[in-house]
Amino acid sequence: MSANLEIVRAEWQRRTLAQYRAASVTSEFLSWLVRLGFSSETLVAGHKVLGDKIDHADMTYEVFTSLGGEGDPLAVSEGSLLLDQGWGRPTFERMVLAGLDVFCVAETLAAPLYSAMLDGARKDEPKQMLERVVQDADDHKAFGWKVIDEAIEQDEEMVRKLAKHALPKQLARVERAWGLLPDGWIEPVGPHEKPYGLIPRAQYKREFYQSIAEEVLPALDDRNLGGRGAWGARPR
Repeated sequence: MSANLEIVRAEWQRRTLAQYRAASVTSEFLSWLVRLGFSSETLVAGHKVLGDKIDHADMTYEVFTSLGGEGDPLAVSEGSLLLDQGWGRPTFERMVLAGLDVFCVAETLAAPLYSAMLDGARKDEPKQMLERVVQDADDHKAFGWKVIDEAIEQDEEMVRKLAKHALPKQLARVERAWGLLPDGWIEPVGPHEKPYGLIPRAQYKREFYQSIAEEVLPALDDRNLGGRGAWGARPR
């Protein structure tokens, strides 16, 4: 039995948009860091992340087209390419909210998911793209925590206040996206799709909860940001 290429193409189309959005929001986030006077070391690390994200988007699009994908995966409204954390708040507060959500939590969770995708990938184009993402994953994760560490140095009380308020909702949102299986879920990804870099939703779930327990919450607690408390307080 051969792979269902419609499912494969749809997934790589979705990933193309996700990678491009990641490049867009990283660019916006960097402008905030410049405006706030963050260290040159942090800004250089962020510019590397931005360059990587642009490369990832290009490589993902190449995978999509190599699989016979057609059309523009980026045909979306401009609003979907913007950071939406804390409209109307001061830039520092918006930066902390986005840093925790988009860079600390999401990038830390993404790293093991991409490793799992790479483990099963056998087709050349998907495998090469996933190898590059896995290669860059540690730097991207480290960048988010580096930003938050510098923010804590600038205003520890504000960062803790924002984290206490925002983290339960942020963690609940990523849990709904990656950790929970919808009612009546019928898994479209099987062994024939895995060589193209796809993994079943149950594997997403397993990797999600392991990464939350072993990496995300401890990293938050190490910074006195109440990771385990926020996890326990997340809305169900």
